[in-house]
Amino acid sequence: MDIDLLRTFCQLADDKNFRVASQHLYITQSALTKKIQRLEEQLKVSLFDRGRHGAELTPMGKVLLPEAKRVLKGFESFQRLATFVAEGTSGHLNIGFGISSFHEAPNYIAKFKQDCPNVHVTLNDYPSHQLVEELQLGNLQLGFDRLPVDPPLKAIPLYSDRLAIAIHNEEKLNFDNLWGSLSHYNYLGLSRDKNPTLNKHITNYLWEAKQRPAVFEEANDIVTALALVSARLSYTIIPASVARISQPHIRFIPLTGKHAEWEVGLLWNSEIADPVREAFIQKVVSK
Repeated sequence: MDIDLLRTFCQLADDKNFRVASQHLYITQSALTKKIQRLEEQLKVSLFDRGRHGAELTPMGKVLLPEAKRVLKGFESFQRLATFVAEGTSGHLNIGFGISSFHEAPNYIAKFKQDCPNVHVTLNDYPSHQLVEELQLGNLQLGFDRLPVDPPLKAIPLYSDRLAIAIHNEEKLNFDNLWGSLSHYNYLGLSRDKNPTLNKHITNYLWEAKQRPAVFEEANDIVTALALVSARLSYTIIPASVARISQPHIRFIPLTGKHAEWEVGLLWNSEIADPVREAFIQKVVSK
């Protein structure tokens, strides 16, 4: 059924006059009459009694009018929502983030929500390799993660992070011979299976620095690594940004070199169109 026919029915029912209703609808009286006749044919009922005093609802018209208004109101609400979604001001965003964006990702989301409160946002943490896979599959609309990325993913660089040694602050270190003094402590690595991207980054750095610490134990995740360091069982190499969620008695020693630093950015799948996602990207770019 044409929603325009319901709109015509409701307007005539309110005005009770063909001339007045046609003016409100910006159509001729003849066009209005044809619309009402078409609706009556589709419904197989008479909606109006036509007389010299205008148009009065029939008993069937009175029964149908409230539902017609409800449907019309629902359609108009749908149109407004569709407009908001097309503008990116309403809808849903599923966003992933990595450990390097633990603080920054919520800040960007909070600023976006101030301007677009009708967008529902979910935020979940992922290992870097899984975040990239979820973006490629379309399960995530956006992600905060390390750069660079490969097509079809695109990214905007936002800030940088770097590797750091994490060790209990009561351990004694000689900073003139840092790696020599670290050789007296157990080295805790990160699982290659659970953290392939970060593990590769750390391996490349150690090769660059000509260091080959023997892995005493592997942790499945960074939180476990921090717990073992906190217990003075080992030291590890993890992103410096982790210091923001770490226990105060763990010391972070930033590392330098070609493979020690990387950019973190906002990622998305360029092959999937999404106006809400585009609105978020524009908010980030304009800040």
